[in-house]
Amino acid sequence: MYTEVVKKKLDTILNAFEDYIDGQDYFDIVYSKKIGYVMILVQNPGEAGAEALDTPEKMLDVLFNEIINDVIVSPENTTHIPDSNTLTEYEKTESRRRISAILETIEDGRDDYLNFLDSYLKEYQEQC
Repeated sequence: MYTEVVKKKLDTILNAFEDYIDGQDYFDIVYSKKIGYVMILVQNPGEAGAEALDTPEKMLDVLFNEIINDVIVSPENTTHIPDSNTLTEYEKTESRRRISAILETIEDGRDDYLNFLDSYLKEYQEQC
């Protein structure tokens, strides 16, 4: 299913984001021996869904996106412009701060993940 290297990277990412994931009530990320890592949406029990996370980039994409969404809808965010598809300066800065704090806990691969964050935020803005 995964190479040993990929599985180790996925485990490392999951461990770093464990507290964040545990604090969420609408999704979880679990490991299945049969299909690997899976993000499960559990907000509405009758509407649960799942998404396979088969690469470190895919797992980071999902987690980064969730944190950015948390920043956007946060009561502390007074800068969000309704119906706007771009991040405000506060949203970019706060998202980077929250994600970087988690990534800084990773010893092996931290710089690669921080570089991925830079690319991700740039692409996020371009896609919006």
